[in-house]
Amino acid sequence: MKTEISVIDLHSDLLSYLSQESGRSPKDPISRCSYPQLHQGRVKLQTLAIFTHTGKNSIENGRKQCEAWIQLTTRYPTLFAPLCFPLNMDTQEPLVYLIAAFENASSFAEETEPFSQAIQRLEESIKAIGPIFYISLTWDEENRFGGGNRTNVGLKEDGKHLIEWMHRKKIALDLSHTSDKLAYDLLDFIDQNGLEIPIIASHSNFRSISDYPRNLPDDLAKEIIRRKGLIGLNLFAPFIHQTDPFAIVRHVEYGLALGAENALCFGADFFCDSDFLDTLKEKYQRSEAFYSEFSDASAYPKLLDLFGSKLRLKEQLLHKIAYQNALHFLTQIAPQ
Repeated sequence: MKTEISVIDLHSDLLSYLSQESGRSPKDPISRCSYPQLHQGRVKLQTLAIFTHTGKNSIENGRKQCEAWIQLTTRYPTLFAPLCFPLNMDTQEPLVYLIAAFENASSFAEETEPFSQAIQRLEESIKAIGPIFYISLTWDEENRFGGGNRTNVGLKEDGKHLIEWMHRKKIALDLSHTSDKLAYDLLDFIDQNGLEIPIIASHSNFRSISDYPRNLPDDLAKEIIRRKGLIGLNLFAPFIHQTDPFAIVRHVEYGLALGAENALCFGADFFCDSDFLDTLKEKYQRSEAFYSEFSDASAYPKLLDLFGSKLRLKEQLLHKIAYQNALHFLTQIAPQ
């Protein structure tokens, strides 16, 4: 029996999929987060990442993904709608609500332009797409703001300026793609300057279960929990386990042991494998990004059933993981 609980997910790359080639549709199952898959998985609110590498095409790629976000709600108004409050998670309506986020600030900031020009571009994007959930300063590599998760680089001056701007806007800071040093530098800078920044790891698991830089070390996970943040469970296969798909249960169990009852949620990270084949082969020695057991956005009921049966979680806790933790967090963030 499938658990019938609505879901909020903190991260998918549907916008990247739609923007890479003309003629692509949000109904394409190859994206792993198509509308039919989202609807089958009972997803009521999906966060769509605006993702780019840091490089010469980053601004153009960011612009294309902003356009793709707008087109989802204008071309498919019976399928998608921008997030609005109050959000009724019990409704049977077919709409999937959307909110955008920036995965890598290089999506709106060139490396050498004035910081004020980058912020102006970001504010123009927010006017076009509406309030955003979070910003991750980096991706895997280093940029003008700090170091990504494959570096040991910390916080730079422009990163400090961006954090101060986010404080004024009450936009959440995502630590999923920071280096450990950048994450700790950010937390120190926030505390030293009395800033109020919501903290999340939108799509990261636990490094003690699967030892990848993209997963959270214990002390950083505990710090997110202490700050009443969110930790989005990632379904990308290596971040679960090299060979065992059901190790996702161990991540949930481990998170709960760390005290994450009010922090755990979903951040599945679904994307189209064929768009990133080189990355999959070079970084992870894989040809498929996700285990067949949890291969697309229809899998959430199966996952919740698995958590309930294997860990004997009560229905109240399953509701927290499925949507309540994320919804509570979102309602604390005022629109920008």
